[in-house]
Amino acid sequence: MLGVIGAINEEVEAIISEMSEIKKEITLGMTFYIGKFMGKDIVFVQSGIGKVNAAITATILIERYSVEKVIFSGVAGSLDERMKIGDVVIGTDIVQHDVDATEFGYKKGQIPQVSVWSFKSDIDLIEKSNKIKNKNLKLFYGRVITGDQFINKKDDKIKLGLEFEALCVDMESGAVAQVCYKLNKKFLIIRSISDSITDESTIEYNEFVKLAANNSKEILKEILS
Repeated sequence: MLGVIGAINEEVEAIISEMSEIKKEITLGMTFYIGKFMGKDIVFVQSGIGKVNAAITATILIERYSVEKVIFSGVAGSLDERMKIGDVVIGTDIVQHDVDATEFGYKKGQIPQVSVWSFKSDIDLIEKSNKIKNKNLKLFYGRVITGDQFINKKDDKIKLGLEFEALCVDMESGAVAQVCYKLNKKFLIIRSISDSITDESTIEYNEFVKLAANNSKEILKEILS
């Protein structure tokens, strides 16, 4: 069984529209959609925005539905001038940029009492994404960073990108990755770029988020085909 998580309404609409034999279950106010996607058994759920929401959702998904792999499909802001709206980042590893326990000897971004600094996506799932043949999708492979902040200033984006050597930033992936690491489940993070490295994040996000969510859905279809 594959678990798929989305973070916003546009992602839910994009994924659910392609599912069949859907059964809905509500747990702690969250709707879990059990059904088939591309002929494969999946459980899909919307996490809501932010790390706590994402962590709760991932934990329930893994513990209640016994999924073996988790794919988190969603949107993120670019930290790299090469990337344009609608481009897609396959997260090779994930770091939580808003964690700072450096006073205790940890590297910035490392969670105290966790032995790793970054959480690595499953190699097999990454390799499957390499086989995507959709020429309309431009893929980038690299680090995704996460924090409970909406980063919309160009200077902040450039600073974070350089500090963490990251391609994009979101508000959920790091929490999902941490849960999967703790519970020993394979995962893959897919992030479509919904806002560029300009100072116009609010305008761009509202205009392009549906396109970005649809791109993530198309990547998921390719991986499962």
